[in-house]
Amino acid sequence: MEPKEPKGPICQSCVMPMEKPEDFGTEADGSRNEEYCRFCYRDGGFTDPDITMEQMINKLVGMATSMEMSEEQARAMANAVIPGLKVAERVKYSLRPDRGRGRTTAQASFIAA
Repeated sequence: MEPKEPKGPICQSCVMPMEKPEDFGTEADGSRNEEYCRFCYRDGGFTDPDITMEQMINKLVGMATSMEMSEEQARAMANAVIPGLKVAERVKYSLRPDRGRGRTTAQASFIAA
């Protein structure tokens, strides 16, 4: 299944299209945040500030597969899209051995703003 072109901006954290006013996140003063959706950013802060890159990718894969995209397509899309999002600017990467499997896994943790 090919993804549809969004009608408005996309969340710079989870890629959700933000088409209606209620889709947008909010600042601490209640004003609308133009970059993040209501699921990722609420009351001036991220709803899951400690999410790792692996968890973020899995979250996007779960959302995409619920929209009838294959897990393989969804994972490839998430790995391609997330690094280009604004939220990636707030992420600190570190590499660690992947438990003896002879490869490395990128992990991420949010840096306090």
